[in-house]
Amino acid sequence: MPDQRHYDVLILGGGFAGVYCAQRLVKRLKKSGKNVGLIASENHMVFQPMLAEVVGGSLAPRHVVNPIRHLCEGADVFRGTIQTIDCDKKQVVIDGGLAAGLVSFTYDHLVLTLGADVDLSRIPGMVEHAYLMRNAGDAMKLRASIIARMEEANLINDPAIRKQVLSFIIVGGGYSGVETAGQIRDLLNVMASHYEQVKLEDTSVTLIHSGDRLLPTLSAQLGDYTGKMLTKMGVTIRYNSRVKSVTSRSVILGCGTKLEATSVVCTVGNAPNPQILKLAEKKSLPIERGRIVVEPTGQVKGCTHLWSAGDCAIFPKAGGGDCPQTAQFAYRQGQTLGDNLIATFENKPLKPFTFQGLGELASIGHRMAVAEIFGMRFSGLIAWFMWRTIYLMKLPGLDRKLRVMSEWTFDLFFARDINLLTPQYTSPLEEMHLEPGDILFNPGEPAFSFYAVKSGHVDITDASGHIVKSARTGDHFGERALLEDHIWRFQATAIEPTTLVAIGDRTFQKLVGSIGSLQTLFNRTAETYDSPQEIEQVLAMLPQQARNSKVSEMMSTNLSFINQNAPIHDALHLFQTERHSTYPVVDNDQRVIGLLRRGDGYEWFKHHVATPQSTVRELPLKTPLMIAPDMPLPEVFASMVRKGVNKAVIADENQKLLGMLSLSDLFSAPQAPVPTAPASNELIPAM
Repeated sequence: MPDQRHYDVLILGGGFAGVYCAQRLVKRLKKSGKNVGLIASENHMVFQPMLAEVVGGSLAPRHVVNPIRHLCEGADVFRGTIQTIDCDKKQVVIDGGLAAGLVSFTYDHLVLTLGADVDLSRIPGMVEHAYLMRNAGDAMKLRASIIARMEEANLINDPAIRKQVLSFIIVGGGYSGVETAGQIRDLLNVMASHYEQVKLEDTSVTLIHSGDRLLPTLSAQLGDYTGKMLTKMGVTIRYNSRVKSVTSRSVILGCGTKLEATSVVCTVGNAPNPQILKLAEKKSLPIERGRIVVEPTGQVKGCTHLWSAGDCAIFPKAGGGDCPQTAQFAYRQGQTLGDNLIATFENKPLKPFTFQGLGELASIGHRMAVAEIFGMRFSGLIAWFMWRTIYLMKLPGLDRKLRVMSEWTFDLFFARDINLLTPQYTSPLEEMHLEPGDILFNPGEPAFSFYAVKSGHVDITDASGHIVKSARTGDHFGERALLEDHIWRFQATAIEPTTLVAIGDRTFQKLVGSIGSLQTLFNRTAETYDSPQEIEQVLAMLPQQARNSKVSEMMSTNLSFINQNAPIHDALHLFQTERHSTYPVVDNDQRVIGLLRRGDGYEWFKHHVATPQSTVRELPLKTPLMIAPDMPLPEVFASMVRKGVNKAVIADENQKLLGMLSLSDLFSAPQAPVPTAPASNELIPAM
């Protein structure tokens, strides 16, 4: 069972709505004895209106993020990934990481401010090739990519290839798309003069918009002005266009036009939050279009203990309609929720959300912007000054305000920073080294990875110390936990110096979900992790003779086997005359070399040309499970389960073939021993 904590108010989400709700609550509940908890996927809040400035180099990434703990002093802040939300039990379970594991929270009131997600899967190739603009990491990655493209282009002599490398396409003509396009154009203009091989005309920025004017929420006049200024700066705008697909080197539009580009930035594709969709499936909440329906007070319709705000909620706007999904509405909705939660504790009437909006602003680069404030329209330099002044005032934290102010001031007099600081991202494949005795995981711990043994030896043991599986070079383990409940049932310990390749859960699930044969394989191998107790339960169901006999009493000696030096066509004849699934392969002294599967043999013949000199040793052979004739049958059964095989080869101490035993032999044995004639040890070779 996960650890459990209780809060009077539990807030899910670290965006504007969640943070400002927590801020209002802790400020007014100091002496009330009420406690407030906030769970977010990151420990900081991103000031998203300034992300484009990070791309262009006008601001450092650290200046657009604020520690949530600094903004919500008095609230308990937790970083984790939400696993389940149970509105009936008033319980939330999160994954706190490898060491923390699953942690459970209960609550009296739950505030859902989870925001929206992004879904690019509707456009083929967009997921694989597009950059996003949702957080500081996205902005850093995009900026590093732009500078890296310039460095690469500086080494290219072919003008056509150089232009392709320096072609940037931005999808979406809203605020994020317009501001990103302007900042990229500004950055390229500044950088071009510092690169010997690159000319300004080698660079291009294209903005693709589905409408007939940019910034559709602003007036037509300001939208047209924005398009005119961006065009003047050198941005190509394609109106009334939609992206059909994306490749590594091009963007194909719905009309069939192909645009050459190696860098695509997507600022569209908002989608419902996955946790909200899960609640919709359970019919726990009133949800429309993937968003929670709330009253003007922020209370979820029909629920007294649930509240919601921000991008995941359909929040009624005073005077009719719904509130737009912007920062100025989200943080005021959060404050309203905080006030109404306090009113609930004090048994006072709830107040509706009355904010109508102050206006909208957008920076379009080159010290220009557009703004519509209280119905008045501004553009150009004065709008740019207003944009910076207003957002500077709204930026949380005095320290951030001062840092941003100084950085913007330096930007007026000095060139932009063009250092290439490439973030190092975690590879989905990681190697790890273990020394003898090192424990990889213990029972009850959360499972996050699938492991392949590159070299060495790891034993998987149960609570009693019995070996469940011995994983050696070429083996793998961990699939059962990832395919089931993500909890380790056993302990994994290195027996010798070992190197493992770890594949993260997300990559593992994508591979298994995409390749049917992998899913079949792992579903089968997952069954090999039975504990001794589980094996004993199955053994108890076997016939009495299978439980009490030794291998020599039940093995088959009338075998069809083949010599490794036999002509390869003898194997085809064997497949046709002795129809078995598996055939032992031996050397001239009848020592077992391997097992030949009929299916593997036919596959080989489909793709290879057999010559008269070809021999059986060229066929793909499997390593058999080798057992001694005096081994008790229960031990053989356990070994078969552990190895995931249905047949075992019986050999003497010199590995000379004596017989074979299958699971079918064990399950079809008589209930009581039946007197039989002594088994002949004479083997019948094939051909």
